[in-house]
Amino acid sequence: MTIVLLVMAVFASGVVAGVPAARVSVSDATVTPATPTAGAPTTVTATVRLSGGSTSAVTVDRVELSSSDGDTVASTTNLGSLSAGETLTVPITTTFDTPGEHNLRIRASVTDADDDEETVTRPISVIVEQGVPQVTFDAPNAVTGADSPVQATVSNPTNAALRNLSVDIRSPEVGDRRVREVPVLPAGATATLNFSVQPQQSGQQQLRADISYLTPAGTIQTVDTTRLIRAKPLANDVGIRVSQSTESDQNDAGGVAGGIGGIIGGQSDLQGGGSQQDNNQQGEVAVTVSNFGNAPVDSVVVIPQTANGTVVEEIGRVIVDETLLPGTASTITVNTAQAQQIGQLRFAAAYDLAGERHTVAADFNQRASGAVDLTGVNLSVDSDGSVDLRGNLGNTGGSEVSGVVVRVTGSEYVTPEYPRQSYFVGTLGSSEFAPIELTASADVQNATEVPVRITYTVGADRIVETTMVSLPPDDEINGTGTTPGGSGVGVILSVVLAGAVVAISAVFIIRRRQ
Repeated sequence: MTIVLLVMAVFASGVVAGVPAARVSVSDATVTPATPTAGAPTTVTATVRLSGGSTSAVTVDRVELSSSDGDTVASTTNLGSLSAGETLTVPITTTFDTPGEHNLRIRASVTDADDDEETVTRPISVIVEQGVPQVTFDAPNAVTGADSPVQATVSNPTNAALRNLSVDIRSPEVGDRRVREVPVLPAGATATLNFSVQPQQSGQQQLRADISYLTPAGTIQTVDTTRLIRAKPLANDVGIRVSQSTESDQNDAGGVAGGIGGIIGGQSDLQGGGSQQDNNQQGEVAVTVSNFGNAPVDSVVVIPQTANGTVVEEIGRVIVDETLLPGTASTITVNTAQAQQIGQLRFAAAYDLAGERHTVAADFNQRASGAVDLTGVNLSVDSDGSVDLRGNLGNTGGSEVSGVVVRVTGSEYVTPEYPRQSYFVGTLGSSEFAPIELTASADVQNATEVPVRITYTVGADRIVETTMVSLPPDDEINGTGTTPGGSGVGVILSVVLAGAVVAISAVFIIRRRQ
């Protein structure tokens, strides 16, 4: 009997000794935010629970996060006590510097009433996404030895704003735009920054940049990035073109600009109102500077010179553009009226490229330019709106013009009509002229003028001019289609025109045969 009681006592004491007084567990764990990003604060919240069957309260001494190799990532201490059946929520905040999967363990340490320590653990996996600012560089027009634009696009992939963000390009050699800053870059936002670099060699090379920013946790982070860019060899290709300006004033309505009208010595209300004046007599030439190269040119100035290179002070230097980008052109009008005595001019365009001054020039003979003028216009209008326009096209310039075409251009109230919508004149020598005839229809109730376009070639330039020929007032158009008294003037003018054309044509034929 004594032996049985002893065995039962030993068994009972063994059962009691095998059950801990405090049964602790980490019953739950959450991660905030749900998608953590590198460099941004991440909070792991652990729930520590003391089982309701525990016979002793406990003091929660420490809860920590540790890595898979046992290193402590973050911890918190002196968290209070737990009675049986109670839970304690413990947040632990840390920052992950690198993206990817982080396998961690939550470790909770407690002490019971008998000062016995107990430690429980729970595994947790945290997926961290890229959190540093992302930067891409675009330099499609990088050129050796010249300022080349570089565009940087900065994005914030985190769910919190980044502040005091700065991008500093270290190489290749940097121009006047080296550092760019963004005070605040909101979560998910992007910003575009413009830089300028000066590659010193052609081909592929590295672009290095330092990126610094203030994290949401208030710490300064720095990221180095390297990208490859390709630099092209520098191409210096600037052209200059000088031509007669196509912008000119028009004569007053009803004026006769010479030609057959001058021979007759009179004026008619049907004369062309708005004939073109000789641009060369106005002393205006158009100078176009084009950048065909692959780098910007700066401080572009046109310098008028004589044939031997002496600056023509009467005209003076003219600024074209502060900067002329690749593939662009700029045109200026230069008034040469004060230098008409100089027949041969030389226009030089000076510009800066890659730290050096360059010059390109083109010659212009202002005494040998061709120009055309529509004169001796006889215009008749029928009551149904049919328009018949006859006149002469003369070359009032000093050189031959070719490919001369005259046509009526359509407008709101005027339409070119068969059979003579356009008239091909061909080539006109200096001081030569040729008759032209055009037909159109007009809304006589509303139309006031007929637009006539003259197209011709002088040297390498194709010139387009438009002159407006006035229509007679509607109340002057009678049943015969001419203005009162207009038929007599028209007959006299036609006869004189025909005789003059035959006579002058004969002179030209004899002269050319000679």
